[in-house]
Amino acid sequence: MKPTLSQDHQKNQPRKSTSYVALSCVGAAICVATPAAAQDQETMLDGVVVTDSSVDEGYKVDAIKSPKATAALIDTPRTVSVVTRDVIENSASFSFQDALRNVPGITLGAGEGGTASADIPFIRGGDATSDTYVDGARDVGSQTRETFAVERLEVFKGPNSAFGGRGGAAGTINIVSKLPQAESFIAGQATIGTDNLKRVTVDVNQMIGDTVGIRVNGLWHDADVAGRDAIFDDRWGIAPSISMGLGTNTVATLSYYHYETKGIPDYGIPYTSRQQLDGTGVPDGTRVIADVDYDNFYGLVSRDFQETDVDSVSFQFSHTFDSGWAITNISRWSHSRDNYIVTNPDDSAGNVANDLVWRAVKSRNSVNDALVSNLGVSGQFDTGGISHSIAFGGEVSTAKTTNLAYSVDTGDRTCPASEIGSPNYNCTTLYSPDPYDPWNGSITNATTPSITRADSIGFYGFDTITITPKLLVNLGLRWEQFDVTAKGTSRGVPYSAANKTNSWSYQAGLIFKPVENASIYASFADSATPPGSDVGEGSQSINGTSATYDPQITRNYEIGGKYDALNGALSLTAALFRTDTDNVRNDTGVGEIEIIPGTRRVDGFELGIAGQIGPVSLSGGYVYLDSEIRGDADAGNRFPNTAKHNLSLWSNVTVTDRFSIGGGAYYTGKRYADTANLIPVPDYWRFDATAAFQATDNVSIRANIQNLTDERYIVKPRNPHFAVPGAGRQALLTVAVRY
Repeated sequence: MKPTLSQDHQKNQPRKSTSYVALSCVGAAICVATPAAAQDQETMLDGVVVTDSSVDEGYKVDAIKSPKATAALIDTPRTVSVVTRDVIENSASFSFQDALRNVPGITLGAGEGGTASADIPFIRGGDATSDTYVDGARDVGSQTRETFAVERLEVFKGPNSAFGGRGGAAGTINIVSKLPQAESFIAGQATIGTDNLKRVTVDVNQMIGDTVGIRVNGLWHDADVAGRDAIFDDRWGIAPSISMGLGTNTVATLSYYHYETKGIPDYGIPYTSRQQLDGTGVPDGTRVIADVDYDNFYGLVSRDFQETDVDSVSFQFSHTFDSGWAITNISRWSHSRDNYIVTNPDDSAGNVANDLVWRAVKSRNSVNDALVSNLGVSGQFDTGGISHSIAFGGEVSTAKTTNLAYSVDTGDRTCPASEIGSPNYNCTTLYSPDPYDPWNGSITNATTPSITRADSIGFYGFDTITITPKLLVNLGLRWEQFDVTAKGTSRGVPYSAANKTNSWSYQAGLIFKPVENASIYASFADSATPPGSDVGEGSQSINGTSATYDPQITRNYEIGGKYDALNGALSLTAALFRTDTDNVRNDTGVGEIEIIPGTRRVDGFELGIAGQIGPVSLSGGYVYLDSEIRGDADAGNRFPNTAKHNLSLWSNVTVTDRFSIGGGAYYTGKRYADTANLIPVPDYWRFDATAAFQATDNVSIRANIQNLTDERYIVKPRNPHFAVPGAGRQALLTVAVRY
């Protein structure tokens, strides 16, 4: 085998046109045919380029890790943001939500009613809750995910049903797991920090013989939440895996993932109407965030809790034939549970005007079981003088969510004297709530569950056609049948619902390459989101009413350019896009789904940067979104949770061979929590800082300060009740070892 080239050496090498096939591997098990010139950290094996993902990626990658990809990122006609392992570690992004802060154009939502309290990312203003994948397999269960076993995050922006199946209206997020590599090492990190943070991770990879590798990742994390009274977040996890056939044409990987959390969920601080708050003006329905200390916690330590756990088993297989064609499979079973009671600081009865807050409750005790399997074939062939890089295959999945919410005695929402203080504590004061009030109400387990089940089957095909070295065409097509049933009770009314859809999804792009390291493209992609696509775990729920809705159709038109500068060390991207969504479904926040007549339109542009300029490493970009509701009573208004301006930029500067400094700058513009634009959310800046010292060849020390200026801002708005503040300032010190 040809030795792996170092990053620095590769960056100084000119790109060369080649005719062999490159394999971009997920761990060592799933590979994809892509142009060899696009690969980083390359090794040669029988005329096949194999990406060794055990080598640090830096801040820039050249190809996604998916068996469905048919081209390098520079020749992919859509916007894709990648958060590499180096960015995750340098920015001390311990959770999924932390890591997504490094992706421009992503905001976060909060669960309420039928939407679970879990990770709720919005991409370009669209809800992508159920569009998260692990190693290419859909991961629909509601979770609060971690990064201890994550190699990188790949964020595909814009409709993506052709690639991933149902949904994907806003885009998709693929989590690439840490899997065995063809080397032996022992690595670990220990972190201490303010707000009682203590964290330990281990990463051990051991080769057994020449072709078998075992890897174990582990986590223990115990912490409070900076700037939030009484809230804590404890977690632990373990992720062992074994790969057989490393370094050969046939690789099989079996992996297991177990992760648990225990903490207090946070629904933040209440909204209130402006008239109730200051006693002036004409009632217009406008609601603002209550003017209170952002440390305030209105929940109850004696009542509130959240416990989640995830177990999954994945089997990945790939075989590369001597011709360069490859066959791949990933099959994944997962079991996830989301169990909580959370206080909703409610103002539905106008209590804030009297300096009071009702401690309403939202609850969930859901279990999701899912099985998905994808079989694909990829390779290259020529027809005359035209080259094709193709991937095609099929996927089947089944998932079931069972939810048994709790019935909690929360008293009278008008907050009479009997609910304030002893003995009930169902209401608290606006300005000085005590989370340690000895609440003694009753909690009853539900006896009749809400059950949602979905089965799907789909077939797909992708082709990147090289007409000439300067002109490429990208095509994608997917057919999917999605069958969902649900039964339960919604707002006290029993329901039984079913919906079955057959949908086609498309993508097409034309790529012009004025020079080898640059591309200009125009593309189209669409998505179909049927009712119940999240299998009872998100905002696309199905009940007696929504079962009659047609699929939500989203179309994206995009033109853009990509340029790999400085001998491939730096990626610069730009895109101008228009996204139209028909039959828009909107979660009203009170357990109901409504259809917004007309179209939701988002016009925008995005600038991205990733890679290295001399001693400076950069990752991030800027996104502008001009959203508009078209065709109903709210026509002309902006769509919820869609900020016009969003900036994310993380940088690291190598000062000497052993010392570096860096930091992040993040900006989210003003946005709204509702379609009527009566619940504004202020804009904010946040800054992070870091410094690192390489003490020895095997030991490094890193300091991070998150939210350097202790900016108090709202990170998750939720119509119509509450807004969740972001964490305050936190200092962290990490010692990392690797042998």
